[in-house]
Amino acid sequence: MLIHHYKSSQRFRVLAFMSKRIVFSILVSTLLGACALDSMLVAAQQVVPGGPPPARTPVVGPAAPSRPEAVPTVASLQAEQESSAHDEIEPETAIKAEAGPHEDIAAAPPPLPPCPADDGALQTRIAAQICQHVRVEPPPARIVVQSRELRKLNYLIPFYAQRNYQAAWLDRRARPTPAAAELLGALGEADQEGLRASDYGREGLQKLETALQQGGAADAKTLAEFDLLFTDAYLSYGSHLLAGRFSPLKLDPEWAIKPRSRDLAQVLNEALSGGSGKIAESLRDLPPKSKGYTQLREVLQRYRKVEHAGGWPTVGAALGVGAQGAQVRNLRARLQASGDLTEADASNNPVYDKAVSDAVRRFQKRHGLGETGTVNGATLTALNVPLSQRIRQVELNLERWRWLPDEFGSRYILVNIPNFKMNVIEDGKPVMEAKVVVGREERQTPTFTANMAYLVMSPKWYVPRSIAVKDKLPQLKRNPYSLARQNIRIYNSAGQQINPGAVNWKAIGKDNFNYHLRQDAGPRNALGGIKFMFPNPYNVYLHDTPTRGLFSQNQRTFSSGCIRLSNPVELAEYLLKHDPKWNRQTIKAAAASGKQRIVNLPQQVPVYLLYWTAWVDENGLTHFRGDIYNRDKPMVRALYQDGGTPRSKGA
Repeated sequence: MLIHHYKSSQRFRVLAFMSKRIVFSILVSTLLGACALDSMLVAAQQVVPGGPPPARTPVVGPAAPSRPEAVPTVASLQAEQESSAHDEIEPETAIKAEAGPHEDIAAAPPPLPPCPADDGALQTRIAAQICQHVRVEPPPARIVVQSRELRKLNYLIPFYAQRNYQAAWLDRRARPTPAAAELLGALGEADQEGLRASDYGREGLQKLETALQQGGAADAKTLAEFDLLFTDAYLSYGSHLLAGRFSPLKLDPEWAIKPRSRDLAQVLNEALSGGSGKIAESLRDLPPKSKGYTQLREVLQRYRKVEHAGGWPTVGAALGVGAQGAQVRNLRARLQASGDLTEADASNNPVYDKAVSDAVRRFQKRHGLGETGTVNGATLTALNVPLSQRIRQVELNLERWRWLPDEFGSRYILVNIPNFKMNVIEDGKPVMEAKVVVGREERQTPTFTANMAYLVMSPKWYVPRSIAVKDKLPQLKRNPYSLARQNIRIYNSAGQQINPGAVNWKAIGKDNFNYHLRQDAGPRNALGGIKFMFPNPYNVYLHDTPTRGLFSQNQRTFSSGCIRLSNPVELAEYLLKHDPKWNRQTIKAAAASGKQRIVNLPQQVPVYLLYWTAWVDENGLTHFRGDIYNRDKPMVRALYQDGGTPRSKGA
């Protein structure tokens, strides 16, 4: 019965979650069906007087192999477009990404053993009390011990079943073991990971442990509760170190990256049987090992030291080279506190000199601002962000690191969405960087990982019906030839190319729009000369763009979810460098040929689309960026209460 309950519960949660994700993916695919539209409308505006402002960009699937130009039939148009869309989706990959410790789904446990018969021994009575808590038919949805809800039942119940309900944290005299003290010490260091000891009831556990160590009288029920609380504290803290305080799926519905997983019941059993020091060691082994996590954890400790020393001062006005006075002194102190100005230069000098200007440039670089060396409005705002807010920002991004896998691979492509940058990483070091344009707030670029499999040179664009009706039909009503100027062909339901001037577009609406639109490959194509395909349920990809001016802006949220790339030729050259048929010249020629061509990569490359608002770069610089999609806010609500008090329940 218990096994059936666990299996049914597991299947139900997975199926329910998959259903939500499928609906979400459909909505995203609908919204992102215009990945190239922004660029195309900008191009159209350049040739059609009075054209509409930039709007959206389409996501299209892998284009079909190039074929001789001919008047397409309806069947051929639909087949080519459907093939494109279907090739983008890897259902198996999407389903695999659903599972993981974020839903706390442990393997179905074996049948629970019966509670031990009372033989008069205290250890047996304690085990019987533990059994009464966990061996309940049907299995309990929740267990409350001393007013505290146990949160990791899917690990806790199998853990005790495997040891026949024997206490884990008490010795033969029913006194707390050294392992219990180890756990208390480890919980006391939770803040070093951006977590809170109070979330695991450390203060109450410490009082219980002290009372029992001092020989306080306790019955079997109290001792069993002590043991259950310590076990749940270990499993909760271990789970948070391993995979995050909260599920990213609850906080960020677009998060679609498979997390790390471990059998924490087994980890705890091994630690308890391993002798002195193994409890703390086992917990230290659970956080991410990546350099990005460890460096950000060091930033947290450094910023907390600054906070304990009094924080950093407020800068009251915009300043530039040559300025003098108390505000310059405040600026020096502020820059020294964040490590942008050395102690030697952070003197009481009231003059805004070169040392200050260089420090301001460093600060601006770390915050994604224009590197002017002067304190303008945007820089002043960033300087005056409270230290407590920066500490919280670091904690949130440590949490995001815990949602990620241990290894990204020896070579991968990383797009940090709030940074508007793409990096190619080899052996832990960046070998290429490019500016990118990402989705605007209402059409956000999702977070996920997939493998880049092929490129499309000189791609065509098959306009989705929703875009054709919503965005193209109004243009046709204003000017029947506006789409022709964008190199978009119009086909009727019989697959025949038509003269747009022969249609009374004002009489056409959503219900009787029986046309198909296709934009030719070429310099005005919304996808530019190359698109980079990594099949995924979102129909998101990297691509070239004919609209280059947006790359000069600091905040580049202008697309409809796809990622526009500033250096597509360089990336293609890098990806194809081991194929002797391809070099910069042949890539440029293929991209400008006007003939669509699919080029399979000799080796697939993982692509990670991530969302970090705080991180440490390869040079050790701590960066902060704006929360462009307001994804930090729900994390703050989940992790904190009343402006900073951590929640004590849930997870």
